[in-house]
Amino acid sequence: MIANQQCKEFDARLLEFCKTENQLAIYSAYGEHGTINETARKLGKDVSAVSQAIRRVQKQAEKGGLSDSFDARRLVPSGEQVIGRSVYTKDDEGNNIWLKTKASVEKQQEAFKTYIDSLTSDIKPAKKVPAPKKQHTKDILPLIYIGDGHLGMRAYSPETKHSDFDSDIAAQGLREAIDDLVSRSPDADQGVLVDVGDFMHADTAHNKTFAGTDVDVDTRYERVLEIAGEVMQYAVIRMLEKFNKVTVCIAKGNHNPTAAAAVAQITQAYFRQNPRVTVLRTVGYFHYIEWGKWLIGVNHGDKIKPAKLVNVMARDMPEAWGRTTHRMWITGHYHHEEVLELDGCTVYKMGALPPPDSWHAGMGFGGDGKMQMQVLRREGGMHSTMIYDIPRPIIEPDIKL
Repeated sequence: MIANQQCKEFDARLLEFCKTENQLAIYSAYGEHGTINETARKLGKDVSAVSQAIRRVQKQAEKGGLSDSFDARRLVPSGEQVIGRSVYTKDDEGNNIWLKTKASVEKQQEAFKTYIDSLTSDIKPAKKVPAPKKQHTKDILPLIYIGDGHLGMRAYSPETKHSDFDSDIAAQGLREAIDDLVSRSPDADQGVLVDVGDFMHADTAHNKTFAGTDVDVDTRYERVLEIAGEVMQYAVIRMLEKFNKVTVCIAKGNHNPTAAAAVAQITQAYFRQNPRVTVLRTVGYFHYIEWGKWLIGVNHGDKIKPAKLVNVMARDMPEAWGRTTHRMWITGHYHHEEVLELDGCTVYKMGALPPPDSWHAGMGFGGDGKMQMQVLRREGGMHSTMIYDIPRPIIEPDIKL
């Protein structure tokens, strides 16, 4: 009964707002059977999944101008949506005023979480990958780093004097980098995939960062989110072919803290039936992994200076700090590689595959065009470091005189 109370009654007009075959099937069945529980029973689906799909259709209708109190569909042009409300009314003193409202940030985040919940409920778990047959050592740990992927970013080479870039180029580059690094990795029992943050260029469909900064994008947000999930799935499957177990750490960046949690949830949904995969929860800005004599921290690096990160690790993980002899932070944000050796801990800034977009090129920033893998020794120390490097294209002058 709780699920039924969360959804409004069936309205045939909302069928036009179903965006997927799954939504259309569920909402049509809701009209036929009348209740969430009965609809779920008839379709053989989870009650929460049915409830989420119906609420999603109802939200889509509201954005399209159809609500319980008003039908404004004819006033909402194709390709646009309702983002707020403007009411002409009177104040307490009888003066005519325009009252404008829009959804709060909390409501927007709640709506996004509902969307992700409905999305992940429909994801079919990835097929199990056979474990590698080779003998694997537990004395080393390969870590593959995705440095600031910026999926969804658009860059135009004549403008930036660097490389063209879009979602398809980003996805292809990431797949090729994963293929290369996994193929060169030694045979280890476990592997770790670390996204250092800003895996997606925009945080929401408004094509802005979390702070509200407009960014250059190349396609619809839903498509970028889909690509992000596909790339993560591809990377984990490739690593499962090499390692017995895979751990995935997806960090929040300054561009994508909300989207990062969504990608982590999508990845978890893909591999929820595979005990060989562990996806860390993306709930804060600091992640810690202890392995052998190593304590590894992951943070995007945009909000805190490297020297302070060392203090944060000692504060957050005092017992793990005492158990280990080698400690490091993995960060991103700056799109170029740098190593800072500090007291008790080394901070690594990871390079990134994407070229600069319009704003960064205009500010004089470039891009490394690389991904990196570090292989650690259980008893401390670095076993090896491997780089996947994309050659920078040769850009000719505007004119030769």
